[in-house]
Amino acid sequence: MLWFCINICMNYTADDIGKFFQTYESKVTHNLVAHTKFRPCNHSLPKIELMAEQAQKSLRYALNVFGKSLYPNHSNWTTRYPHKFRPLSLVTIENVKETTDEQQSIHFNISLGNLPKHLSTTEIEIYFRHAWHVKAKQSNDIYITHVNDYPAATTKWFGYILKEVNKSGKSAWDTNGTWDVLNCWIPHDAVNTD
Repeated sequence: MLWFCINICMNYTADDIGKFFQTYESKVTHNLVAHTKFRPCNHSLPKIELMAEQAQKSLRYALNVFGKSLYPNHSNWTTRYPHKFRPLSLVTIENVKETTDEQQSIHFNISLGNLPKHLSTTEIEIYFRHAWHVKAKQSNDIYITHVNDYPAATTKWFGYILKEVNKSGKSAWDTNGTWDVLNCWIPHDAVNTD
């Protein structure tokens, strides 16, 4: 489905991405911001794009480690049965641009779902932090919240994570754009959803 949408809508917009994300809004349980160790300050655009590519590889690895850690007695479930057990992830990447602000880091906004219901937000954060900071060797700067605790509606979260696309329409469909398609996953036979 995801690749079908991409192939049909090559020049998609922030609105297209937002509508796609909203299709899975009811499946999202947690929102997460994960900063990387990459700071684009005073680097050329090709160097920043290389940083973003490395960050995306780190996220792919971390999401795999994170998924396996959710089922410690059956860590292969997310690999063998991804459409049932792998967490839903809707991902955007930000700050893949030239800047003079030394505080800015390339970071990901991630909507998560299909997580075991018995896990608390704190436990989920511990598992993700281990995968992201310890295993993928990225920044320890992580913020996670349950959707019910997020200070605004989920549609506002999707608006927030698409803010760069709204400022620059090209970043919606650019190769190094905001939507991190390769790190998105929709488990169509998810076991941990209502």
